[in-house]
Amino acid sequence: MTWLLYIAGGLVILLWWDGLGAKEIASAKGKQLCRDAELQFLDDTVVQIKLRFCFYQKKQLGVFRRFLFEFTSDGEIRYQGFIDMFGHIVIDTEMQPYRIT
Repeated sequence: MTWLLYIAGGLVILLWWDGLGAKEIASAKGKQLCRDAELQFLDDTVVQIKLRFCFYQKKQLGVFRRFLFEFTSDGEIRYQGFIDMFGHIVIDTEMQPYRIT
């Protein structure tokens, strides 16, 4: 019974460690999106808002994560953007419509 706890604990640590790498990639992608659109990436971070195990393109089992970041176009209003990842691969990005200054 004790070995099950060790295995479960090891899996949690592995999932957390993998999440750190995915967060770094998502943060870099958010910064790139903002830089390319001449926007300001706020708070210098992303936040993981969704985590689930799923099949990608009905073939490969892995971890899907959705990250949220905030940006501004004028320094006044905050807008949200999203980065969807499967493992360490960015599969989709989305940014709220924003005011162009």
